[in-house]
Amino acid sequence: MRHNNPSAANCCKPQLCGFGDQQPNQTVAGKLVNKMSKIKSPLRYPGGKSRAIKQILPQIPVNIREYREPFFGGGSVFFAVKQLFGQQIKTYWINDLNYDLYCFWQCAQENIELLVAKITEIKQKYDNGRELFQDLTREDLKLTDFEKAVRFFILNRITFSGTVDSGGYSQAAFTSRFTDSSIARLTQIAPLLASVKITNQDYEELLFAEGKEVFIFLDPPYYSATKSRLYGVRGNLHTNFDHQRFADNMRQCQAKWLITYDDCPEIRNLFNFAHIIEWNLQYGMNNYKQGAAASGRELMIKNY
Repeated sequence: MRHNNPSAANCCKPQLCGFGDQQPNQTVAGKLVNKMSKIKSPLRYPGGKSRAIKQILPQIPVNIREYREPFFGGGSVFFAVKQLFGQQIKTYWINDLNYDLYCFWQCAQENIELLVAKITEIKQKYDNGRELFQDLTREDLKLTDFEKAVRFFILNRITFSGTVDSGGYSQAAFTSRFTDSSIARLTQIAPLLASVKITNQDYEELLFAEGKEVFIFLDPPYYSATKSRLYGVRGNLHTNFDHQRFADNMRQCQAKWLITYDDCPEIRNLFNFAHIIEWNLQYGMNNYKQGAAASGRELMIKNY
């Protein structure tokens, strides 16, 4: 179901490829990679790309006016790009179909102080993490958008691997992840979200909206993880993803784009029209039914 609820706003260069024939400034590019980002995403996000920033940044074009991210998730790549490029990129547009996650980012942008205050209040109220988890996952909850934002962050901190509605309670996470410092760090992200367009739409909207010198970074649900149920309520945002439709849309997209995907024959076949780069990623999180995080072969797919 698609949501586009503007009222929710009230809830509260590496060796880079340039557009056209202009060549990237190698010296500046090197400084960007070495600098890296100091402010990280405040979320623990399954399948997030926080460990892959050094591999992804060198693939991003230098001379872009607009940055779009249709599958925002935890936003690790966005935060790195925003800190490195800043106002050199004139427009930032981030999007996610998970409505509760959208509420979190929207409230973090519009009223971070109130968000932090409410989360802090709840943390001080609960000594028993399991009781907190049970209260936040009752089926009869009727929440405002602001309350959904608060709930999402807390569950992200106290569930196994930050899986929120698709995982289970973790005492270890409650003890070590839901800390005063993790809440305080939320205040760092508000300046980076200022003036950013935040939406809750189908990813297709970002592919075909008009714009000049647009670059789109996409981290869709992985093909081989359709049974892992990591995204949305009981994994509905992951298991229902149409990879064929996605590939067809990307073939038609005229903007420059970069996709991160799992390496499997099906994806290689779907994207045989694009440039495919193999690489390895050390996963920071796993399916909550699996064991320790592992290393896996990934693909970066691009049309430039």
